[in-house]
Amino acid sequence: MTEKDALDKLIIDEEENPDISMLAEIISGKILLIKTGELNFEKEFFKLRDSQKILIYLLGRKAIVIKKLKEGFSEKITSKEIAESIGIPYKSVSKYLSVDLKHIIKSENGKYFVPNYNLYKCREKLR
Repeated sequence: MTEKDALDKLIIDEEENPDISMLAEIISGKILLIKTGELNFEKEFFKLRDSQKILIYLLGRKAIVIKKLKEGFSEKITSKEIAESIGIPYKSVSKYLSVDLKHIIKSENGKYFVPNYNLYKCREKLR
């Protein structure tokens, strides 16, 4: 067995489970998860800036996946689908994803999601 050094504590495992308590804290009061795998936007959601709405929406999708509310569902989604789902113009969504949320979200094959290790950044962005 290899002994761990000080740098090993700085290595991120992308597959590591998210902090469920932090995720619940972040989305609480803004969205509810319906057992069918849909999201219900709460009053506080509509008070958020558009970039924050996108972030909450992506985190809601993450929660659906974690709780396995919808079979075959992926938290990853295109910018066009985000725009259609939360009613923000597509050009604005694209700008927010590439500028405001650039260091919080991740893109794979044109689909966006929040990596589990960035929940603390989400919490800060929503304060």
